[in-house]
Amino acid sequence: MKKENANDNLNEEEGSGIFNNFEEPIVSLFENCFSTIPQKCGPLRKFLLTKKFKDEVEAYRKSNDEKEQKRIKQNLVCVTPSGTFSERKESLLISHSQLICIDIDSKDNRDIDLEKSKHIIGQHCPSLYYAGLSLGGEGIFLILRISNPEYHKQHFDAIAYYLRRKFGLNVDTLVKSPASLRVVSYDENPYYNPNPIPFQYQMETKDKSAHIIRTVAEKAQIYQKVKRAVDIICEHKIDITEKYEHWFKIGCALAHEFGEYGRHWFHMISRMYEGFGEPECDTQYNKCLKYKSKSGVTIATFFYICKKHGIKW
Repeated sequence: MKKENANDNLNEEEGSGIFNNFEEPIVSLFENCFSTIPQKCGPLRKFLLTKKFKDEVEAYRKSNDEKEQKRIKQNLVCVTPSGTFSERKESLLISHSQLICIDIDSKDNRDIDLEKSKHIIGQHCPSLYYAGLSLGGEGIFLILRISNPEYHKQHFDAIAYYLRRKFGLNVDTLVKSPASLRVVSYDENPYYNPNPIPFQYQMETKDKSAHIIRTVAEKAQIYQKVKRAVDIICEHKIDITEKYEHWFKIGCALAHEFGEYGRHWFHMISRMYEGFGEPECDTQYNKCLKYKSKSGVTIATFFYICKKHGIKW
């Protein structure tokens, strides 16, 4: 078998022909694993390929003392590979990097040579951006480009399924949030492909509207769009709830996007109906909060109903 090295990567010079070249991803850098406020932002590539922490990483791998390993790990810098954050919370995502990080632990893959797997996966998966040894040196982590960052967790589930079916690899499914940290590591022979093709697949679930990831800017834009639509509805006294089906879907859309904070807007919209009753409206919104994920309705449904009633903004 031909020996693989870091220069054998796919798509090194060119993209797929239909996808845009991948811009260098920028991520948030944290002082250590306890930090919640980032120190700064910077290129993910430099974090992944740096030799700056080689001595600390190798000391961690050689040590048999758990306390010493813990001390080393707690003093190493970390990043959020999936993007930049104002604070390390999923709801405070500033910009998604279009990347998703997957942990593959040695304890869950006893019969597989994970060191060799890095380049084998890269040969068969053009969405792979980086594959390298984890801090302990036994497990590996993969970073892949995805097509729809707002469906980050649906992509995660699809990638986990793909890796299990294609390569027999078991993924750590507990680490799937875009706000998850990656501690610095070192690998002298990583897989690195600066221009990966977006992974297109998502895992279809009954909860199709669940786990939509939005940046802070996107949330603000949607908020202003909904506010403008509600202002027009109230100003021109337009009833968009004449059909019960529409009324329920509007409630589910607001509940899914805003949770309890959508109740006020639901009341304002519902007041345009001549038979409006406040207790009934509250009961309906409670039902919408309960079924907001199972309904498959998103805020796009609310905008669609508004447009059907001639509401433009």
